[in-house]
Amino acid sequence: MMRTLIKKSFIPMAGFLLLAYLGQYIYMVDGQFDWFRACLVFGIPFGITHMLFVIPIGGSVSGSVGLIAVNIILGAVFGCFIAAGVMIRAVVTLVIAPIKCVIMAGK
Repeated sequence: MMRTLIKKSFIPMAGFLLLAYLGQYIYMVDGQFDWFRACLVFGIPFGITHMLFVIPIGGSVSGSVGLIAVNIILGAVFGCFIAAGVMIRAVVTLVIAPIKCVIMAGK
C-alpha cells in the first residue's frame, strides 16, 4: 500500500512541484503569469510522446520549422491535459489511500 502511495502520489506531486519551481522563471513575465508559457512548461514534459513529428519531404525549410513549432504547441496542449490528469490522480490517491488502510485494518 505504501509503495502505491509513493509511486502514484508523492513522486508525481514532487515532480510537478519541482517543474513549477524551476519553470517559474519561464512562465512569469514581469511579475505576471503567462498561460501560454505555463502550458509549454508543464505540457512539454508530459506531452512529448504525443507530439506529431511529421516533416514533409520536398518542402521548404520555413514550412518544416513551422510544422515543428505547431507539433510542439500541440504536444504541449495535450501534455497540459495529461499533467492535470496526473495531478488529479495523485490527489485522489493521497486522499483514498489512508481510507483504504483504515478499512483494511478494520477487517
